[in-house]
Amino acid sequence: MYTIAYEFETEEEMRLVADQLWNKHGITGEFEMYQSPNGKFRLQIYSEKQIRDGVLEKIPGKAVQVKGNFGVPAPKEVLSEDN
Repeated sequence: MYTIAYEFETEEEMRLVADQLWNKHGITGEFEMYQSPNGKFRLQIYSEKQIRDGVLEKIPGKAVQVKGNFGVPAPKEVLSEDN
């Protein structure tokens, strides 16, 4: 799987790009859309195939670092052997 992420100013712009990627360019996999804490709208794409550079260059959003979400978060404190 290939993972990329973009931020947009509006939800409408984010949804329009997701729709174009899915329907026009045939990108398959998982699309995660949400509003980030900074008020921007983030689209994370977990594509089954690598997306061509020509398609990526046309995306109007700002490319951002992908957030990690693998597994479960590590505990903030070390568990003692008594637990």
